[in-house]
Amino acid sequence: MVRSAFYITGIIALTVSAIFLLTSLSLGIDLVEIFALFLGSTVGSLDSILQTLARATPILISTLGLLVAFNGGIWNIGGEGQIVVGAIVTVGTCLFLGLPPPLAIVLSLAGSFLASGIYGAFAAFLKARWDVNEVVITMMQNFVAFAILQYLIDGPWNWGVGLYPRTTMIPPETRLSFIMSPLNSMFLIALALVAATYILLNRTVLGYEIRATGANKMAALTNGIDTERLTVLSMLLSGGICGLAGSGLVLGTFFRAQAGISGNYGFYAIASAFIAGNRALLAPLSSLLIALIYEGTLSLVALGIPHRLSEAMVGIVFLVVLLPKAAGWLREVNESDAAD
Repeated sequence: MVRSAFYITGIIALTVSAIFLLTSLSLGIDLVEIFALFLGSTVGSLDSILQTLARATPILISTLGLLVAFNGGIWNIGGEGQIVVGAIVTVGTCLFLGLPPPLAIVLSLAGSFLASGIYGAFAAFLKARWDVNEVVITMMQNFVAFAILQYLIDGPWNWGVGLYPRTTMIPPETRLSFIMSPLNSMFLIALALVAATYILLNRTVLGYEIRATGANKMAALTNGIDTERLTVLSMLLSGGICGLAGSGLVLGTFFRAQAGISGNYGFYAIASAFIAGNRALLAPLSSLLIALIYEGTLSLVALGIPHRLSEAMVGIVFLVVLLPKAAGWLREVNESDAAD
């Protein structure tokens, strides 16, 4: 699996290089200048390294959440919505409950985990009970979460100041401390979650049952595993972890709720989880790779390259990672049809 991850990383590096070459030729920009700015803005200084790590943090947390569901055989495409739910719960807890700051932070994280977990588990319940396609449900849940956030920042939670709708900032006492700006202590929580997710999936009975259900649901059911319960539980954990990413974005980055707070991290995490091969210990590397690509291409705006290239690049990376898997799935389908 590690060899596969390095192979995928090599393919991604070649793909990025090819895109930079095409950009250089089409826009008449020196290729060396593109790579110099790309590397300088991601690993060229302490500030750029810290910014890249800060960008990787929500991607890492979301990746860990998604791979729990993926290991359980559930396609959680609702990471974006679960991040938003976590952000909403955190802002509401910090602004309106009047709690002491340490308690507000703890309850923000716990509430985000619980609310986002329940939000994700709803799709799993429909899947387990009536075999409703979880891809469709989780995708639609993204739009529901976006709509709720927009209603709140346009209406009852609107700050009333500024050019775009947003809430007022949470009190300074409820914000996470910085390791070194812009990297906040949510990064340490993310690393702790890596260890916790690894132990859960690889060192516990629950993790074994989740993986067994994902590998072969019928065999797991035959061996006495309650697959319906495991389906719901894996999505509860998956959504809850993604919700923590939203909580961290409020407590450590934006300090408020605003449109676009999820930053597409829930979608980027899908590619990250595939690159990591659904292995928790490889998630930090895959998340860092996505953050490097995003942050590096974003800096190329200084050369006149459109800022949307960063999002397009991540999308291309996703396709590069997904196409071999899609080919494998098609091969399995063809072999099954031939056997029939």
